[in-house]
Amino acid sequence: MKNNTYLLKNIADIRTGYSFRAKLEPDSEGNILVVQLKELSDKNTIDVSTAVKINMQNVSENYLLLKGDLVFRSRGMDSTAAIMDISADNIILSAPFQRIRLQDTAKIIPEYLLWYINSKDAQTYFSANKTGTSVSMISTAVLADLPVVIPPVEIQKNIVEINTLSEREIELQEELIKKKKLLTETILLKTLEL
Repeated sequence: MKNNTYLLKNIADIRTGYSFRAKLEPDSEGNILVVQLKELSDKNTIDVSTAVKINMQNVSENYLLLKGDLVFRSRGMDSTAAIMDISADNIILSAPFQRIRLQDTAKIIPEYLLWYINSKDAQTYFSANKTGTSVSMISTAVLADLPVVIPPVEIQKNIVEINTLSEREIELQEELIKKKKLLTETILLKTLEL
């Protein structure tokens, strides 16, 4: 079975986050949450619990983050994506991030695209196309021209499931190592008490 390859721009809408003209002024009574760098977790999800709340009227839908949207880190050493995995209608993305919204989730699922963008193949593509000397950057055009291999949806789901299980296994192994180190240290300190 042959997989199809599409350019990202042919399967998704890509938009730059909202560019604020001044420093964000938090407002506890605000109606909008703003996703910035600190809201992107190590697990490639978006944690809105720390998002700044602001008051903003007439927000264009182009800036809203919806469930299943991806947020791409276009600047810095890390050119990876995170996924919006909650439903909300009051969350916007700040610049310089790129919002990636799939056009047809019957053909490609967001979790697969997240995995693909963060995969070695896509990262090699981004590394070869970075610009900038002090701060490296991936332009919107380079992101849009990313070739994306799209297998059938069932295979996409299997890839996502295997990747999720693999990441969980790594977490458990790291947790086990920490606990083993603590146990060893406790035993060794007990020997000093004799």
